[in-house]
Amino acid sequence: MARISVGQFAILTDTMPQGDLSYAVHVGFKVASNAMRIACEFGVTFESSGDNDNGEKILLLEETCEFDIHPDSWNGLIKDNKMTVVPSDLCLLANQTVGVARGILYCKTENTPFTQFILPPINLTTLIKENLVVDLESAVAE
Repeated sequence: MARISVGQFAILTDTMPQGDLSYAVHVGFKVASNAMRIACEFGVTFESSGDNDNGEKILLLEETCEFDIHPDSWNGLIKDNKMTVVPSDLCLLANQTVGVARGILYCKTENTPFTQFILPPINLTTLIKENLVVDLESAVAE
């Protein structure tokens, strides 16, 4: 892991919500071919169903973890000027990113009532089902 950045963190209410909580997550990837780096973007939003089921947003976190890939491994991903990363490798990066999100969530909510918000286990294989394919000829370095 080369870098961690918190793009956004917000507690959007002053009081602890009553009723059930739900959460939604998203995962995405970016590639910086010139740096041999893959970034995993992860976000989570906690919502309260409340009494009227309007889904009030309570807390949100968006973070990115960047991973340097060893040149031998990087070159092994490239064939015909296309880089292909399989879902199992993407899940490995995403799992580490989710672990970092748990730490960020704890640190940012420490000594507040929101510290009881935890990020439960997430089955990333249900979210990451396809290869990440990057055409290196047309890719713009990020």
